[in-house]
Amino acid sequence: MRRVASSSPVIVRPARNGLGVFAARAYRPGETIIRITGRIVDADVLWERGGTFADNCIRFGPETYLDPGDSRGRYVNHSCDPNAGIRKHNNQLFLFAATTLRPRMEITFDYSTTIGDDDVWTMRCNCGRSICRKRVRRFGSLPVEVQDRYRRRGLVPGYIIKTLGWTP
Repeated sequence: MRRVASSSPVIVRPARNGLGVFAARAYRPGETIIRITGRIVDADVLWERGGTFADNCIRFGPETYLDPGDSRGRYVNHSCDPNAGIRKHNNQLFLFAATTLRPRMEITFDYSTTIGDDDVWTMRCNCGRSICRKRVRRFGSLPVEVQDRYRRRGLVPGYIIKTLGWTP
């Protein structure tokens, strides 16, 4: 039986933590995987609605967040040892490969790279990696060597670096 190649760059399926996003093909470091779609919401809406809604939103700007709704971007899980990152380009968010990804690998990013130092959101971590920090917090709470490594690898959007008062 011949298999038909998937036209989607990723597959959403069960993962260690609920549903996750998996590579449908190989990706090279720096290569865009998907555009994270959704609607932009004000920080006030985020705090007003809270709960699962707030948990799934991604920081987009100084006072705005991207609500991915039920798009594929909602299902990208956290890891303290990520293989992908988020970048903002032309007022859109993109998930990109930080390492070489093979087909069927789960794609993860470190949620701390999208949590500004003026955010208070935290999450208990269950990534299972040997370097797990046990808690996901704002970017500035990461050990300095992790911050530096992430910045050198381009894994921190400029709008998050600005919340630290740094120049991207």
